[in-house]
Amino acid sequence: MDEKTLEKLKSKMTGIEDVKETSNILLYSDAGIGKTTAAALSPKPLIINCEGGTMSLNKFKSFHKDLDIKVVKPESIKDLQDIFWYLKSGKHDRETVILDSLTEIQTMSMDEVLVDPKRDAKFDKDTPMLQDYGKNTNRMRKLVRTFRDLPMNVVFTCLAGEDKDENDGSVKILPELMPKLCNSVMGYVDVVGYMFTAGGKDDKTLRKILTQPKGKYKAKDRSGKLGMGMENPTLFEMLNKITDGAIEIPENLDKILEEIKKFD
Repeated sequence: MDEKTLEKLKSKMTGIEDVKETSNILLYSDAGIGKTTAAALSPKPLIINCEGGTMSLNKFKSFHKDLDIKVVKPESIKDLQDIFWYLKSGKHDRETVILDSLTEIQTMSMDEVLVDPKRDAKFDKDTPMLQDYGKNTNRMRKLVRTFRDLPMNVVFTCLAGEDKDENDGSVKILPELMPKLCNSVMGYVDVVGYMFTAGGKDDKTLRKILTQPKGKYKAKDRSGKLGMGMENPTLFEMLNKITDGAIEIPENLDKILEEIKKFD
């Protein structure tokens, strides 16, 4: 190995004490449970809004100065790649990026695969073939891995779906992604949380997150610090636990949560 290569490698090394504490998390649930709300309550977030609507974000407007939320809406996978390179450059003040949601990005990517000029013209542009699913799975794997490796907190949201075993009829609740992609993405991230609602005191509905597998629900927590889960979770609180307090919870978080409940 030549001296120039050795110096280049040396320049990329850093002491472990200088490595910034970050986490990568996948939140999945049925629609309307509060994934975006939980994710947006995080350190200086950039929400990559692929869902189309902005209603779920309106509740934060009165707290914009406190939360410093920024939103960008990509129109293509190329836009997503450009956003990645912007974040990779480090020329920004964002500390968390939220891809909302992988289910919608998967659809966007497949739409592009189907109209690719290199695709065999004899195939229907509205009907994916086996090779189209394979190509889309590979595209999505690369995209998820590149974002996951950014030096910041990375959150992926996803709708929940069912996977039925054809042999024994058992059902698993998983992120609504192509099967091979689903397995890959769940392996890439540190935390997989399933969000749901349940009855609480005085018949009030509680949002909960499951961070360990239970029954048909798939979840995981590599940090081992989140237990089985949390009530009314926010990323601030999850990251606070994962980092042993290195990421602080804002003093006005309870007030923000109370105000947000008025929109439910």
